[in-house]
Amino acid sequence: MAQYTVKQGDCMLSIAEDFGLLWETIWNHPDNAQLKQLRKDPNILFPGDVVTVPEKDLRVESAQTEKLNKFVVKTPQAQVRLRLLDFKRQPRPNLAYTATVDGALSSGRSDGDGYITLTVAPNAREVKLAVTEGSRTDQYTLPLGAIDPIEEISGVQQRLTNLGYPCASENGTMGDQTKTAIRALQVEKGLKATGELDESTRQAVLQMHGV
Repeated sequence: MAQYTVKQGDCMLSIAEDFGLLWETIWNHPDNAQLKQLRKDPNILFPGDVVTVPEKDLRVESAQTEKLNKFVVKTPQAQVRLRLLDFKRQPRPNLAYTATVDGALSSGRSDGDGYITLTVAPNAREVKLAVTEGSRTDQYTLPLGAIDPIEEISGVQQRLTNLGYPCASENGTMGDQTKTAIRALQVEKGLKATGELDESTRQAVLQMHGV
């Protein structure tokens, strides 16, 4: 078995893809029970986490000799779900978009609740999204797998930044920018505006962000 140290941008899907295994095989391995209990979500790991990667089980298939035998290998895919909101956090429905993921281009429209669903490779790292509304086109570059666990200060900062309260530049440090962002979110959610990261605030960030 191998020991893999998580890097920024990794998730269980991307690790499994790199090692040629199903993500469930790694995630549910007994040696990863402590990590599973700590992180809970296989898609949200933290740099420095150590993942035990089991050996591959060899699969034997029977085949006829002196004949052409065809074997089909299924390529796993992942889904990325994004939601478009306006400044009042209302959905932006039925907007045309184009998305580029690792050079592959797709297009469509957001649904009635502002959601966009993209099918990507498990180890995809970045989405470039262009959203058109009327004569205006908004451009976004979104890293995949780059959200840290909500238990980490950096995970809270990344989510606050995505929600319109920029503070990710402080990256794990409770500086003035982060406290200002927390205070603004507390006001929006009707919580006591202390600027401190208590459990109620942490859960409010998670609920608003979705993951």
